[in-house]
Amino acid sequence: MKKSVSILGLLLGLFLCVPFFTSCGDDDEGGGGSSNSIVGTWYTVSDGEKSSPYTEMTFNSDYTCSWREYKADRTTVTDSDFGTYQVEGNTLSVLWDSEKKYGPLTWTFSISGNKMTTSEGGGTVWTRK
Repeated sequence: MKKSVSILGLLLGLFLCVPFFTSCGDDDEGGGGSSNSIVGTWYTVSDGEKSSPYTEMTFNSDYTCSWREYKADRTTVTDSDFGTYQVEGNTLSVLWDSEKKYGPLTWTFSISGNKMTTSEGGGTVWTRK
């Protein structure tokens, strides 16, 4: 009887300690930013690899994203895609619907105010819309 009371007391104590070792949110902000800081629509300011008239990426809070490239008039879409994204520290991984067979594209990124710099394309600077 004494042994079962001790085991019951131990289990009860462990059960009560569990809430102190769990987290309510994602603390994975790293040096680049969190998934919350990337949410919004971003457009290119400079592109290290190619010169696109206007490119726009949107990151939603449900971890879906979209990408659109426009002609110089900024109204005619020339290419687009949709997908999902993941942020871990300063690493951004995007899995575009059209490229699922190849796996996600991964870049490092940093956000300062309304500017985001990604390692993609030799270094691209984006501005929050």
